[in-house]
Amino acid sequence: MDERGALKPELLRPEVPRPRRALVTRLRRIGDAILSLSVVDAIHAAFPDCAIDFLAEAAPAQAAMGHPAIDRVFTLERRLGAVLPASPGLLGKLRASRYDWVIDLYGNPRSAILAAWTGAPVRVGPARRGRARLYTHPVPPVTEPLSAISHHLRSLEVLGIPPRERWPRIHLTERERAEGRARLDAALPPRGDARVGIHAGNRWPAKRWPEERFAAVLRSLPMLGARGLLLAGPGEEDLARRIAGAIESSLGRAGLAVPILANLALRAHWGVVAALDALVTVDGSPLHAGPALGIPTVGILGPTVPEIWFPYDAGEGHQTLCRAIWCRPCHRHECARMDCMDWIPVRDALDAIRRALAHGKAARASA
Repeated sequence: MDERGALKPELLRPEVPRPRRALVTRLRRIGDAILSLSVVDAIHAAFPDCAIDFLAEAAPAQAAMGHPAIDRVFTLERRLGAVLPASPGLLGKLRASRYDWVIDLYGNPRSAILAAWTGAPVRVGPARRGRARLYTHPVPPVTEPLSAISHHLRSLEVLGIPPRERWPRIHLTERERAEGRARLDAALPPRGDARVGIHAGNRWPAKRWPEERFAAVLRSLPMLGARGLLLAGPGEEDLARRIAGAIESSLGRAGLAVPILANLALRAHWGVVAALDALVTVDGSPLHAGPALGIPTVGILGPTVPEIWFPYDAGEGHQTLCRAIWCRPCHRHECARMDCMDWIPVRDALDAIRRALAHGKAARASA
């Protein structure tokens, strides 16, 4: 590295030119797009003068918006049954950009074709099936478990950039943060106690913690000097209402309904998360959004391998709730037993939330 921290030319492989313009693609899945920002940061750290673009479908593309190292964010629309992999206008822009590097972190046929279409002299992507021929530097399969962040950074390692794990960050504007604080204040007016967001939903039943345990956590938060609200994405409103209804019904008193914030635009949702004192969530994009926004996050994981998908530092307040079990990883969407989730008790969740809140309080006191 030179005095600016940039990569010295001799560290690159001999056939790899220093990039003046690069494209990073992670076409689908919001959580993976958040994780891919570590690659953007690594390119920028090694080559501060390189212009970096990002390509993804509409929802995951929002993770890259506002990133200080990204020049342009291209949005790829889904084209079911279309002959071309993207609109003619987007194809023209990608070709005209004359990229030196394209880093494809998705590696499906469409993303591989788009990488080849750019004509970039350096194209990196997973060595999967015949499409590996569309890359100049295919990334071989992993032989040992790696965190998802380290896995993405292997795409730069094949070019000679030394691996260095970097935690991704979502960059919100001041307006987005202010609007998020206002939404949170309207739902849970500030009164000096901590405010904890609960995201209980996931499209796959095998990744959901029992509803009654989320209700028990929310009922118990005042013992930790905190209050909670439920966060719900598309299709998760009924789940949130059932949890909130169970709390009100069990307490038997009016006026104790837990507030629900549902169906917010993605970056508006992140604005609310950024205003929380802690986030509790099952697997899914919130598992990565919380740490990427600097919010102590408690991840409740069942079939998910925590070393891969929740590699975040407990020193930053992040906590993992996950019990050792013989059948992990199962990759099932549904399960008749759900032992991996059932074995996580409410008391463990409350202890994890207590640690997360204590870290956040200490961080604010030292700021």
